Amino acid sequence: MPHLHLSLSPAPGREPDHTLLAHALTELTARHLAKDPDLTAVRLARVPAPDWFVARRSLAEQALASYHLEVQVTADTNTEAQIAAWLQAVHLLLGDQLGALHPASYAVVQQLPAAAWGYGGRSQLARRLQAAAEAVAAA
Repeated sequence: MPHLHLSLSPAPGREPDHTLLAHALTELTARHLAKDPDLTAVRLARVPAPDWFVARRSLAEQALASYHLEVQVTADTNTEAQIAAWLQAVHLLLGDQLGALHPASYAVVQQLPAAAWGYGGRSQLARRLQAAAEAVAAA
């Protein structure tokens, strides 16, 4: 059950399809981080190039695209290799969709404690404990 938030500023003349981006990010997150696509939430926010600064210059001045992508996952549910593969895959996707990227385009995997987050009013820890109790009861 990850939550992804993509802030994006495409290169001049590029108009990325937000639905395509949401679907592709969901698929890459399922493939590389083994997350359930039916529980994956994606939020996209477009930032105008004049409002995005890297190295003290706006992206409009540089005629480049950029992104900041955050994904929140439960801590210790992914290996370093899985995370590295996801980082590479999303960078390739976003370069393809947004155009020429500024080198300082960021992706972040936030690993949150299971007790500190969840969905539907229940923490991931509560879900894990319930699943373990049900497994013991079924045995």
